[in-house]
Formats: sequence, C-alpha cells, structure tokens
Amino acid sequence: MSEVSAIAPLTPAETRRLAVLFDTVVPPDQDDGGWLGGGERLVRERVGDFLDWVVPVVRSAFLHIDDRLAGREFAELSARERQNVLVGLAEEERAVAPSRVDAPVSALIELVHQAFYGGTTEPAGWRVAGYAPLPAGVTAIEPIPLSGTAPAALRDSYDVIVVGAGAGGGMAAAELASRGKSVLLIERARPFQNAELRDNHLQGKRQQVFDVTAGPGAGSPRVVEHADGSTELVRGDGSGNDYGLVAMALGGGTRVWQAMSWRFVEEDFRMASIYGVPEGSTLVDWPFGYDELEPYYERAEWLIGVSGDSASSAATRAPRKRDLPMPALRDNGMRAHFAAAAASMGWDTAPIPFGINSVPRAGRAACIGCAQCTGHACPVDAKNGTHNTAIPQAVATGNCDVLQATQVVEIMHDGDGRARGVRAFHDGGSVPLPLELTALESVVVAAGAIESPRLLLASGLGNSWVGRNHHSHGFAAAYGLDITAQKTSPGPVHTISTLDFVHRRDAPWGGGVLFDFPSELPLHKAEIGHAVVGAVGRAHKDWMRRAPWPVGAMSMVQEVPHERSRIRIDPDVRDRFGMPVARMSGEAHPATLEASEFMRQRCLDWVRALGGTEASSRASGGSPRGSEHSAGTLRMGSDPATAATDERGLLFSTSNVYVADASLHPTNGGFNPGLTAMACALRVAALMP
Repeated sequence: MSEVSAIAPLTPAETRRLAVLFDTVVPPDQDDGGWLGGGERLVRERVGDFLDWVVPVVRSAFLHIDDRLAGREFAELSARERQNVLVGLAEEERAVAPSRVDAPVSALIELVHQAFYGGTTEPAGWRVAGYAPLPAGVTAIEPIPLSGTAPAALRDSYDVIVVGAGAGGGMAAAELASRGKSVLLIERARPFQNAELRDNHLQGKRQQVFDVTAGPGAGSPRVVEHADGSTELVRGDGSGNDYGLVAMALGGGTRVWQAMSWRFVEEDFRMASIYGVPEGSTLVDWPFGYDELEPYYERAEWLIGVSGDSASSAATRAPRKRDLPMPALRDNGMRAHFAAAAASMGWDTAPIPFGINSVPRAGRAACIGCAQCTGHACPVDAKNGTHNTAIPQAVATGNCDVLQATQVVEIMHDGDGRARGVRAFHDGGSVPLPLELTALESVVVAAGAIESPRLLLASGLGNSWVGRNHHSHGFAAAYGLDITAQKTSPGPVHTISTLDFVHRRDAPWGGGVLFDFPSELPLHKAEIGHAVVGAVGRAHKDWMRRAPWPVGAMSMVQEVPHERSRIRIDPDVRDRFGMPVARMSGEAHPATLEASEFMRQRCLDWVRALGGTEASSRASGGSPRGSEHSAGTLRMGSDPATAATDERGLLFSTSNVYVADASLHPTNGGFNPGLTAMACALRVAALMP
C-alpha cells in the first residue's frame, strides 16, 4: 500500500478544456461562471496539494467525452449540447462503482460545485446563494493563541504527563494543575490561528470534502479493514470524512465543534439492563450511574461555560443541582416554527444547551449568530472549548506546561505495569526532535478513542479489551424543500430539540435526541439542488438564487456496539515517526440500524409538519472509520474480563496509566458526547492519587 503517488501537472491545453467544462456546469451570467467564480483559483492553487486526484480524473473524463463526440471538439459545441453530453455521461456512470476513477465526469461536476459554492476562500457562489459568513457590520477578531512551552524550556520531570489536549486532556490538566501537580500537556497538532480554522468550506472539519486543516497531515495514515478482508489505506492528508472528521488542534474537537452540550440521562448508564444484550454486541452498563457523574457535569458546565434553559422539561430528564451559567442562545428565527410543528404532534421541545456564550463571559464576547459555526473556529471567540477555558486556567496556575506539535509514540515502562514517561517527536522545526519525557507519578492518555488505544497497543500496555467496543453514534436526518419558515438571522445553526424519543415513545434501543437542522452553507444547499433541478446548467444556478434554503431535522442515535468493531495496530504500516498505525474494522450492529431507521421516520415527521415537501432523508449506523464521537475503546468496568479500565479510569494491568477521554464510555448515549467526556475526565483527574 502506498500513501501517495506522483502526478504530472495539467497542460495548458487541458486547463483550457477544463475551464470550458466548469463554465458548462455553472454558466456565466450576471455573476461569474464556474471557472472564474472559483474553479480557476482552486485548481491553480491546490492541484498537486490536496487536489492531487484532479489530474488523472480530468484526463479520464475527457477520454470519455472524446469517445462520445467522435472527433468533434467539446468547446465548439453549443452550451446546450455540452450540458447534454455531461448529463448523459454522468447518468451512465451511475451504473458503475461511484469512485472517481470509474465516474470521472460525475467527479468533475461535483468538483465544479465544490469550487463555486464551497471554495477555500470566498467564491462567487456565496454571492449567488445570498450567503455571508458574518452578520453585517461584524469584524472577526483574532485571539492570541496559546504558544506553549519550547522543548528546551521543559522541566526535567513532571508529576503527570497528559497525552492529548482535547476535551478530556484539557479538563484533566486543569484539575490536576489546580491540585498542585506539575503537569505536562502534550498536543500533536501545531499551534493554529483561529483565522486558519474558519472561512474555508472545503477544508473545515465538518465539510468532509478535502483534507481538513486541523488534521494530522501527510505521513499519518490509517488502515481500514473491510468485511471481505481487503484493506484500504486512509491518508492523513486526504478527506476529513475518511479520517473520521477528527479535529486535531489545541482543544481538540472543541476548537471547532458545534458545541451542543447535553448531559446523558439516567437510562443511558443502564442500557444493557434496560434493553438486554443483543447477539453479536458488547453492550454493557456503565460501572456507575448518573448520580456519580452529576457533580462533574456541573463543574464542566461552569468551567467551560454552557448556555441553555435550566427550567425546561427537557432539562429535568437529567436532574441538576445548579442552573447553567448562562441563559439559552437567542432564537435564529426557527424555534417557534419547529416548536409549533412539534406541538401539533404532541412533542415537547426546548432550546439546545450549547458551550457558547449567550452573554459576555470570562472576558469574551457573546455569540453574534454567524453563518458558519459548525466545523469552524468562532470569529469572536464566543465558542467555548478547552483551548480558551480549561487549558489557559491550567497554565495560569504555574503548574502546567503545554507542548504542541509533538506526537507521543510510546509510553515508557519496564514491563511491571508502571509508566515512567513517554517517548515523543517534536515537529516544530525542519527535522523532528526526539524527546524522552519523565513522569514521576502518572501518565494520562487522552488522545481520542482511536489514537488512545493505538498508543497503548504500540506501548504493550493493557489487556485484551484495549481497542474493542469501538462505537460512536447512529445517524438520521431529513430535509424538506419549499418550507416558508426561514432563519431570520444566520446563526446559531441549531436552536431547538426534543428528548421525547430518548428512552421514550417506543424508540428502539434508547432512540436519541432530535433537533432542527437547517442548511447552513451554500455547498450543502447546492448538493440538495442536484436532485431537484439537476447539477448541470443555468437551472441549478437560478435555483440557488431563488429557492428557500432547505430545512431539516437530525438525530444523534444510540449506537449498540458491535463485537467486531475495534481498533488494532497494523503489523506492517507505520507513520512518519515509525509508530504502527491504527487498523480499524467493524460494522454497524442491526440494533443500531433499527434505531436509526426509527429516528429517520421521526425526522421526516417533523419536516412534514413544517409543511415542506420531502427532499431527502437517510439513516446510518456507525462506521469502522470512526467519527468525532468515537468512544468505548478503553471502556470502564469493574472486571478486567469485560473492560479495559476500572471505574476510576485506571488501565487494568497498570498502576499509574489513566484514561481521560471518550474511550472510557461503555455506551455513548443518544446525545453529542462532548460534555460527558469532559465530566468523565474531571472525575478521573479528581480521583487520581
């Protein structure tokens, strides 16, 4: 398996032909066409970078076109004839495997829309769709990023080394530093300016199209093992979706998350007891219940700052002793419409709790309602993650150093189950710098549910449950067209939810939360438009100008973990530092698919109650590739025969290696799990000696 392959650049003649194709898909009118409206810039700047697939696809597509034209020149045809050729070839490609190699014309049509309506900088399609990333009169600010400590300035040793500065690692570092422990917090990603993590709709975490800016980069592959035993090499600088939508930055996913901050409810901790264990599943209860985690939920909510309606009926599903620190975010204009539609079906609704400032807090602004919150850094620093809350608090104690651009490749130990530090490579210069760093008391692993077991397996630590029980969430969504209710302000993206199908109303396997999901970005609207008016020609561009934005509903669905879903290390493939890479395998359990299909129907119910015509709907289980919600691979339990860590997060067969991320979750609830990962990390750190 080879991670990269050499490509020859496009010739001037090929580029001219490509320009004609772009303008055939998106014709010029009062606005630029596909080529000048974004395609020329994207191809010029990015072919040979993350668009290295374009050149062979272009050549293959034009071979197909030339075969169809039998000697006629594509550029000499009328606009209508060119469109007919592209549409005809794309329709024929649907009968074959939908890869870029087998469907090059379809791939190029898709690329045109990505360049024109997505782009890595403002393309013409934003203007066509009436989209602006910021409200009028608002100017983005640039917070000074936490620079961290240079390798030469590190201490000789630390009480605790924390591997991974995301949701869990940041919280653990804050708790340990507040207790007077000397802490080294290590993050593999380089420091980022917020400006690098917004305004780019092709490389933002959520967009899934090309390599994610906050991704691992070249030399960091993974291996996916398919059900038939074949394998696929996933590039670290390839599609973000292929790599599981993971954001690697200081703060981890919380740097660019959508920040929905629900608590799990009591039933989420007792899934096996309530529903039984289906065949082929690793389903178990948590080793403790909601009451044990409640005080840590409260601490997490106040440490990062969560806004929401503490008195809503939904909030009472997870009883709290203290109100949230901020009121709910403002309505984006959709809340009343969704609430009325839900009420017509007898559903209860409430505002969504968010880790976003609804009022100024901790010296940072309130949410301005921008149009690109999901998957991007906040333009006014109103979105709360560990990068701007827990980690700065840890550093402010004087007890915590932060080392960025550093990948830990091994936990050093003497085979007796006691860790003495880590081996790592600092990648802040022209040549990676090898480091050996000493931990006097403990090592805390918080690198995420794929990278954490990878590190432990590569280090020879833990029992047979390390890497097993991998799961994230099922998914369901539906979109409607021609819905008269539209957002009156660009953001926030989501505004209202119902918990009526979380362990209620006959939802199988715990169901999940259901919330509004209006289309946010022009590229997403463009993709939905393909099925409405086709993808080629003036009709699609006119539809993007005139049609109301699609409005949808979405659900995070309980995933029942499959016994075959797990993370191993590959015996042959290594990353650029020589560390064995993660090898991922598994499948969605039938129980997850059942729950997801049930919730898809509920999404459709809500969209139809809004008065819209159905555009699309889908349901899916989890993926072996993982996601930003990946969990369970180092799950807690009271017995090493069924778990990888004990109730405190201590790795079985070790005396001082702890886990503090979503790997601990035996099950992942029917909600976005970020707040739960933070609460668990606080609890682990608080219980450490």
